Amino acid sequence: MSADPSDNEPTDNEPTGSAARPPAAPTKSKRTFLGLLMSGIPPDVARDKFERLWDETNALAASSMMSAQGRPYIALLKRMHTAFVERYPR
Repeated sequence: MSADPSDNEPTDNEPTGSAARPPAAPTKSKRTFLGLLMSGIPPDVARDKFERLWDETNALAASSMMSAQGRPYIALLKRMHTAFVERYPR
């Protein structure tokens, strides 16, 4: 899975100043998730860790849902789900 440089890029509708940047949490969550995928831990342990990371990221997404800052969280959740299911199929 490659890094997605668009995570922190403003959209055409957003100002380009520092006020437009999303909080650091999506980047931190993304790094934590990529570390989880690369860890090689047993699937049961990975699922538990994924659930906790998902809940944390989802809570952050929900808290900023009505703002432009929520978009990176939603995009990250979608990528997390897809990548995790591919790496740890049931």
